[in-house]
Amino acid sequence: MPKRSDMRRSKKRPPAAAERSAKPADTAKEPLYLKLVQAIKQEIKNGRAPIGSLLPSEVELSRHHAVSRHTVREALRHLRAEGLVAPRKGAGTTVVNSAASNPYVHEVASIEQLVQYATGTQYEVGTSKLVRADTELASRLGCAEGEEWMRIEGLRYAPGQTAPICWTEVYIHADYTNVLRMIGRRSGPIYAWIEDMHGEHINEIEQVLSARDVPGGISKKLGVKAGSMGIELRRTYRLDTGKIAEIAFNLHPAHRFRYAMTLRRNQGG
Repeated sequence: MPKRSDMRRSKKRPPAAAERSAKPADTAKEPLYLKLVQAIKQEIKNGRAPIGSLLPSEVELSRHHAVSRHTVREALRHLRAEGLVAPRKGAGTTVVNSAASNPYVHEVASIEQLVQYATGTQYEVGTSKLVRADTELASRLGCAEGEEWMRIEGLRYAPGQTAPICWTEVYIHADYTNVLRMIGRRSGPIYAWIEDMHGEHINEIEQVLSARDVPGGISKKLGVKAGSMGIELRRTYRLDTGKIAEIAFNLHPAHRFRYAMTLRRNQGG
């Protein structure tokens, strides 16, 4: 019988194991939970797991994909973070959005970039009408009750994309409603038309981001489930006098929106 020391010396590592250890780190296998994420995304994309449907339970996913329940939970956590699924109390995990669309990156940090955004996207108007602000609308717009505004609503699209970026609802003060005739004839932001046609000067644009549910009527137009998470970007345009000339609400599906802003120090700061 060979000695234990001889056995250790004669023991050789299998070639396959040697090859695996020689591979660089960037060729390591993809984590199992990410493979499961991609598999579920494909189910959603192909319509086998449509919006509103329930995913199989953790146990069923574990058995079907031959992975641990820990792997399943990690994959579901990843899908929730992307806004594709959401837990429903007493029901399980529900598909709330499609995995087919890529996020739209919104990067506006100056008035000049806002002009580029308006020029580089297409706003398709659905309806427009003159409205008088009641208590609820006055509170939403930050104006006095009884003020008249031109309300315009529609969808905004990025070049080459069929899915809309957002639902856009614009309120133009009644003093400037004649700019409505420029929509479809001229590119650029509406506030610039107010400046050109009325000799006004927009001195300040306030931006506020907030989370809200996507209402049923709008959700169909955006291709998401009613009540799913949305990001609303509100812009208020004020003249030198402080008067509000325009207010715009842009409602984005949360999983298709990312806001980017770069901050720089002032010289000498």
